Amino acid sequence: MQREIAVESGDRLPLIPRQLLKAGLRFAATDALTFGADLLASLGAFFRGDEGNLLDELDAYSVLGARVEYRLSERASVFASVDNLLDEEYETFGLFGQAEEVLGDEFAEPYFVGPGAPRAAWIGFRVEL
Repeated sequence: MQREIAVESGDRLPLIPRQLLKAGLRFAATDALTFGADLLASLGAFFRGDEGNLLDELDAYSVLGARVEYRLSERASVFASVDNLLDEEYETFGLFGQAEEVLGDEFAEPYFVGPGAPRAAWIGFRVEL
């Protein structure tokens, strides 16, 4: 059985957000101490397999990151960084498929979503050679 998807002029490509914002800010408190923040905001993308834009989009989301760095010398610094500071739960990818064939009959939804990364933190030491 062959199925066709009605795609019309003006339909958006799947997985491409309607609007995407990436912004960053860096503040030097002193010559040695800097603070920074990054924002990623995505407004709605259609699932892969919905080329005709007939169904709901993935939910919009915003993710905030923060960092601080202290320069010990001209070539050495220590830093701390946190991604997804507010521990937002979000999906970055959606795909239609046969969920019950993969996960069993109790899964009736005809799609899969890819979760975004959870909160993560790093500390480190940087040396410039």
